[in-house]
Amino acid sequence: MSVHEEIREQQKKLKGQGFKAHWDYFWEYYKIHTLVVVCVIILLATLIRDVKDNKPYAFYAVAINSTASAAQDILEKEFAEYSGINTEEYDCYIDTTQTYNLQIIDEMTIATSQKIMANMAASELDVMMADSTVFTHYANQETFLDLRTVLSSSELSELSGRLVYVDQAYLDFLNSEEYQHYISTGEFDAENKYAVMADAYNKDFTMPTTDPTEMQNPIPVGIKVDDSAALANVGAYDGASPVVGIVINTKHTEVSKQFLWYLLGK
Repeated sequence: MSVHEEIREQQKKLKGQGFKAHWDYFWEYYKIHTLVVVCVIILLATLIRDVKDNKPYAFYAVAINSTASAAQDILEKEFAEYSGINTEEYDCYIDTTQTYNLQIIDEMTIATSQKIMANMAASELDVMMADSTVFTHYANQETFLDLRTVLSSSELSELSGRLVYVDQAYLDFLNSEEYQHYISTGEFDAENKYAVMADAYNKDFTMPTTDPTEMQNPIPVGIKVDDSAALANVGAYDGASPVVGIVINTKHTEVSKQFLWYLLGK
């Protein structure tokens, strides 16, 4: 008996037996096909939704070690309105879920580090905000723009009490052959203050100074926002001292500047 004849025969037997009998027959013979079709429909619907929602970034910031991961939606909405970002066409993304622990390099810290590296490599990340210790850690990896290249002299003067610095002389040492020799051998010149600073950091994460008066070539890279009303309103960085900086290869310098003013309530 052919498949077609078998189906016709089954239909004759089911005639007049009601919905349940028809349903049992259908499920017995077609459940695999049905499940496959449903899965394909769900997959296609998800793919279509993702493609539709995959808008280009108008702004992308990360707030590391924020104490309020739920603050993300509020900050995104407020800043999009503040800066005039059209969220129908562009994405305003402020990630408040990332954590970074300098004392214990756990899975979350590794994941955060890798995500930031990937986003920077793709030139997607515009702004980074973190507690002062983690910010200093990233600042000494040449993560941030020199704020003198994006802010006017008057703006810098207005922010003078908030600025966080790195010493370009220390960064130059980290890029030197002398530092590479230290990495290979553990030997360093105890008379070289930058060698001493690098050794202290590598041994116990003692951060280099951020006091510009103690630097040979101070570069302003961050702004203290510990009194930001925008952050306080969402409970971010309670009990911490957050610092914000513009990522060195941002594609959205002007919007990033606007984010600084937004945090400062300007």
